[in-house]
Amino acid sequence: MERVSVKRVSTPFETTLSAAILFLGLYMLYEGSSNKSATAPAILIGGAVCLTLSVMTLVSAVRSILWHRRMLRHPAPNHGLDSPAPRQYRGG
Repeated sequence: MERVSVKRVSTPFETTLSAAILFLGLYMLYEGSSNKSATAPAILIGGAVCLTLSVMTLVSAVRSILWHRRMLRHPAPNHGLDSPAPRQYRGG
């Protein structure tokens, strides 16, 4: 059986959430670099993780949106799917 790969469509919620996490990560990096307390390394690591996850999510969302636009603009050829099946596959 052949597996069909289906691309998912990014939602506005996903894009908004990843943008918010991006700004949170940037803010945490800023605060961690300006803070001289014992928690500064933890804040920097958290900011780097938030930044990395948000960039990966945004890139995935943009690629998905562009892929779907391209698929809508250039539909796949039919390859004779509407034609009757060859005799060997008709069960006769």
